[in-house]
Amino acid sequence: MIDSISPLLSQLENQRQEAIEKRSKGFMSIAGAGVVSFLVGGIIASASGEGGAGLITGVLLFVVSYVVVHNVFIGKYKAEYLRDYKLRVLSEVARKVQPGMEYQPSQGISQSLFKSTGLVSSRIDRYHSEDLFTGHVGETEVWFSEVKAERKDTKRDSEGNTRTTWKTLFDGVFFMADFHKEFSTWATVTPDFAERNFGWLGKKLQKLGGDVVHLENPEFEKAFVVRGGDQVAVRYILTPDMQDRLLSLRAALGDSVMLAFKDSKVVMLFSTQSNWFEPDFGKASNDLGQLENFVLEMNACCDVVEMMNLNTRIWTKE
Repeated sequence: MIDSISPLLSQLENQRQEAIEKRSKGFMSIAGAGVVSFLVGGIIASASGEGGAGLITGVLLFVVSYVVVHNVFIGKYKAEYLRDYKLRVLSEVARKVQPGMEYQPSQGISQSLFKSTGLVSSRIDRYHSEDLFTGHVGETEVWFSEVKAERKDTKRDSEGNTRTTWKTLFDGVFFMADFHKEFSTWATVTPDFAERNFGWLGKKLQKLGGDVVHLENPEFEKAFVVRGGDQVAVRYILTPDMQDRLLSLRAALGDSVMLAFKDSKVVMLFSTQSNWFEPDFGKASNDLGQLENFVLEMNACCDVVEMMNLNTRIWTKE
């Protein structure tokens, strides 16, 4: 695979080196702008006899200079390189690793689809999704993408001062696949922090949310809380074998794994510690490590199909 894209990697490495050179010139320009800005501020202060006015003028000139130079020399060329690397290299790697898979780095999962899963019930005030993969893994149609959802919280203290913070509701990978099993109900499988941390009391607290479905696997019950619209239908979805598979998924992807079953599709969310599917500007274009990371991250998502046994066509759909 590397041999087939080596010429492309060489072209992009030249582009990266040019971007680095332009960034260096940009930093030098910022330093120069800083010196000039404060000299002008000193002259104004000396002429007017007001040091504060000179200082403010110098700071404003420096800020304006910094923004202009940063956008022209630093941010622009780095952004262009990363965009081209993803469009040209990672798109090609995705097709070779998983034939039939399309990678669209600037596209993502819509907020309405994300919200419709019911896995994040809070209000969403800021939402971003990118790195969309669409295609088939075996016979199963899949979609997965990075998603970050946040809520804006504003509090007012006793003195009337307001403080705004952003709470991260979810930051990780959204995965959706055709379940190939007709069901008329809905079900969610979320981490069971209450029972794990508070034991029998946590189990009682679960019921406050309503629609709790208890299953027979004690390990699964300790790891997850299941809610659904129809007890019998939920058990039809979450068979003993599926419960074991979801425990294996949790072991592979972490405690944040949560799922929703709706409209004959399965949606899974899991948090990530870093920005997936992202090249490192500080590394050479042909660095094997970042290409291997991309393949590992992509395979972690595609392997969900096998781990959930979604390619097995035991059931028929209308």
